[in-house]
Parts: sequence; C-alpha cells; structure tokens
Amino acid sequence: MKKVLNFIRKPIVLAFVIPLVILGSYTLAKYVIEEFHSYYTNSKHFYFSSNLLTKNNALYEINNWMGVGNFDISFDLLSQANDYVFSDYDIPFTASVTCPSDVRCEIDKSSGTIYSATHAATITVSVTPLRQFTENQMLDVHVEAQSVSPYVEHLDATFRYVVGKQGVTYEIEDEANRPYMLLKITNAINYCTVMEAFDTYQVGDTIESSDYISLSNTNKKKCIGQNITLDFDPNQILLDTTSDLVDQSTYSTTLIGGVNYINHMAFPIGPLSTISVKYYKANTSLNYTYPIVNNQSIVTVTITDPVVSGP
Repeated sequence: MKKVLNFIRKPIVLAFVIPLVILGSYTLAKYVIEEFHSYYTNSKHFYFSSNLLTKNNALYEINNWMGVGNFDISFDLLSQANDYVFSDYDIPFTASVTCPSDVRCEIDKSSGTIYSATHAATITVSVTPLRQFTENQMLDVHVEAQSVSPYVEHLDATFRYVVGKQGVTYEIEDEANRPYMLLKITNAINYCTVMEAFDTYQVGDTIESSDYISLSNTNKKKCIGQNITLDFDPNQILLDTTSDLVDQSTYSTTLIGGVNYINHMAFPIGPLSTISVKYYKANTSLNYTYPIVNNQSIVTVTITDPVVSGP
C-alpha cells in the first residue's frame, strides 16, 4: 500500500510543479525577449521614452484631489536615452487616453512626431469630471503612447486621483538641483468657524469669507477654516524657521546631532486662503514635486475640521 501511495503522490506533486515551471519559463522568456529587443533597438540608436510613461504602466496616485473641476495632465515623449545620448532621426508616434464614463478626456495629440532637432514632444490630456466625486472616491486616467517607426515601442501610465478632504488641496513645487522646495496648501472652503466669541459672534458661528476679510488680524485668529498638521523628517528636509508661520504654529522637535529640528507643526488656515511652506533639501539632486512626479508627498499633510468645545 505504501508504494501505491508514493506512486499516486508523484503525479500530484508534478501537477503543481509543471505549471510553475511553465509560468517561470514564460516570464523568463518574456524578460529575455524584452531585453534583447531593447538591446537591438538601442544598437540602432532608437530611443523612445517618457518623463512619466513607462513600459510597465507606471501608477501615479494623487491623494488630495478636490473631486470637482477640470484639470490637465501633461507629459513628454522623448527620443533620448539620457542627457547625452539621442536618436538622430525623427520618430512618429500615436497616443490615446482612456477614462471612465462619468469623465470626459481629450488629448491634444493623438499622433505626432518627436523631431530629432528637439528630442521631445509634449502631450496634454484635458480631464473634465461630469459629476462631483465625493471623499475617498477615485478616478483613473490611463494614457498610452506608441512609436510607429522604425521600431514599435509601447509606453503607458495610470493617473489615479483620490478625493481627499473636500475643499482643501496641497502640492509640492520642486526641481532637481534646487536647494529648496515649496509646499503649497490651499483652502477653497469659503467660511470659517468661530472658536472664541468676539463682537456679535458666538462660538460655533460660521463667518463667510466676504465678512472674514474685513476682520482684524486678532479676530481672524478666532475663526478657523481648517486645521493643518505637517509631519516630516528633518534628515531629508529642513523647515525654513525664518517664516512667520512658525510663530503662528504649535510644533515639536527631534534631536539630530545635538541640535533640535522641527519635525511636526500644526496651524489653522483661513477660508479661501493659500499658505506656502518652505523647506531646504538635504539632497539637492532630488525632486520632491507632488503630485505626478512623486505619488507620495515627502510631507505628511493632515487636514481636519475645527472642533467646537461644548459649553
């Protein structure tokens, strides 16, 4: 009986192993073919790349989308391997965009040419939501591009927009080899909540932006649009402590090399307001632009409603 069981067991084991071997062989073969194709096309000085699209469908996630309003996505198609190696001939291409049914997408170039004189072609996709998306809902915009001749290469990327706190957005403006970056926070909500009574206003009242503007600076501090909290690593980015924003914030520090550096700060933002926070980069060669270039912000931004205490 023992020999019979062993005889039965071997086919069962093979039934699991053979598909894995086949799958592994297919993956390896696919990799070898792709590498050989890249080697061959590069040997012909053919380069087809992008600053955002890749051969393996790059995913860019924007986590603080407002859920309403038109926006554009721009990217470059390139005929270069790096800053020093280029294709010496024109490369025609096609491009397309795919959106869900509740969004209208238009691409400004469904076909074109990367000319050898410039080695780049810029494509812009215009996105128009046909409804308002609500908090935590997402929208995927899929973009593809393909070279037509002398060789065929395919690139694509998915831009995923996730609705964050309604009315508040943030972005990071940066570029490689620049010593600083800017975090910009915009509150598009047009009212604030009174946290401390003044004049005829009581705690919990709301004040429209048109009336908020006329308040004194002292009373403006008593009416909060939203609360903003920033967390970041001073080993990577250092807050510009000369800003007046530091004096208006509560913050905590961490000890690095015997020196205390701010790593957490919290402050209010008024209605229809924009605040810019400056950071110096430890590694100036990096580019912290968010969203699109990076799908995760180097600064963790938390946005909360003002909470009114009970009587």
